[in-house]
This record gives sequence, structure tokens and C-alpha cells, in this order.
Amino acid sequence: MFFGFAFRTSLVMVPILVIGITITSVLSLHKFSQTFSNLINSRFEFVTGEIRNGIQTQLDLGLFLENLEITQILEEYQISDDQILSIEVFDNRGVVLHSSDSSSVSDLVPEEWINRWRLNSTSSSWTLQERNAGVVGVSIRNNLGQDIGSVVLRYSRNLLDQNVKNEAQNLIAFNAIATLITILVAFFSAMFILSRLCNEFRSMGKIMDIVRTNKKMDNEDNQQNTDIRTSVFHEFISKTLSTNKEMDLTIMQARSLDEGKEN
Repeated sequence: MFFGFAFRTSLVMVPILVIGITITSVLSLHKFSQTFSNLINSRFEFVTGEIRNGIQTQLDLGLFLENLEITQILEEYQISDDQILSIEVFDNRGVVLHSSDSSSVSDLVPEEWINRWRLNSTSSSWTLQERNAGVVGVSIRNNLGQDIGSVVLRYSRNLLDQNVKNEAQNLIAFNAIATLITILVAFFSAMFILSRLCNEFRSMGKIMDIVRTNKKMDNEDNQQNTDIRTSVFHEFISKTLSTNKEMDLTIMQARSLDEGKEN
């Protein structure tokens, strides 16, 4: 009975530990994904910033945005990095003026790009996550400080997704081992503590039965009982034995008084 109680109580801890470790793992993986994504964005923000600085230099010389000679520069940046899918420069209408892919020149960029650029016009850069690609953009300003367009770089999410996948695999393997060890340690520790406690309750019950049926048991016998290791239980039993002795003494004194009155 007592063993079953200890086992069931210890078993309750297992799902609690599993849920706790699972939630922690999911949050850790989400944090890793965010951190790695921010790292990649920072890297390409630097690239777009370099391109923007070159454009700003030509604008300062009095050239118009649509007349700049930057196509070769954009193509060189794309060739130098396999992750870069395309680099484009569009004006305030959303028309692509320059691109590493000449076929996209004069096309309109997605409406979401224009909205994100306008919402973040005062920021140094803006980012966007598409299904299969990440987007990083920086604003282009003329000599009057007006936003006249943006440099946009699209990069493949393969590196990010692959690293997140690898991290998830490592995290699952590590947490599976950690969960197993934690569950075993917690389960057997709880079993040991609860079993010991249940044994002391059982021993205490036996002693109380003896106290009730055999009032000759004294505190010395109680202290010598090795089945009970908790001092509180010993103290309780001792006080119970003392109370029994005092009650017996009171009864004897009452009988003596009654016998004296009769004589």
C-alpha cells in the first residue's frame, strides 16, 4: 500500500519534468533562430550599407538615381556570395532601376517591400522574412535628405534553416539524455524519500497500537526503536506515552482517594 502510494506520487513528477524540459527546449531553439537570423541580417546590412555608400557618392556628384553605373558592382557582390539571390535598387515608386539580374529591371517590387521601406524610412535598415528568402534593405537619400529609393538584398534562407535544423537535432539529443537522467534521479529520489516516510508512518502506527494495548512501554523503548528516524515522530510518541502515564497516575490517585473516603 505504502509502496504503491510512493510510486504513484513519484510518477506524477515525470510528465511535469518532461513538459518543463520540452518548453525550455522550444524556447531555446526559438532564441537560437532569432539570434542567428539577426547575425545574418547584420552581415547583409553591412553589404547593403557599402552599396548605398557608393550610390550616395555618385548622387553627391549630381547624378540621378536612374543614371548610375552600378550594375556591375551589384553583380560582383552577388557572385562573391552564394547566399545572395539578388540585389536591387528601386525608386520611391517601387520601380527597379538597377539589379544584379538584368531581367528584373523596370519591374515593380512587391508592395510589402515598399510598405516596409516607408515605415522604416527613419531607420538605418529594414528587414523582412519571406518563405524561402530573407530581405534586407537600406534607404537612399538625396542631398536634401529626402528618401528617393532603397537598396534591397535578398538572401537564401538555406543556411539559416540548416543551422536551425542542426541545432534542433543536437538539442533533441542532448535534452533526451538530460531528461532521462533527470527523471531517473528525481523519480528514485522521490521514491526513496516517500518510501522512507511511509515506513516511518507504518512503524509509528505499530507503536501506537502497542501503546494503546500495552501501556507498560516507556520512552526508553521508544528511543531505541530504529525504524523511526524522524525526531518529530519520536517526540510525538514520547508525549503520548507521558500522557498515558500521567493518566494512569491520575486514575490511581483518584482510586486511592476513593478508598480513603470509604475507610
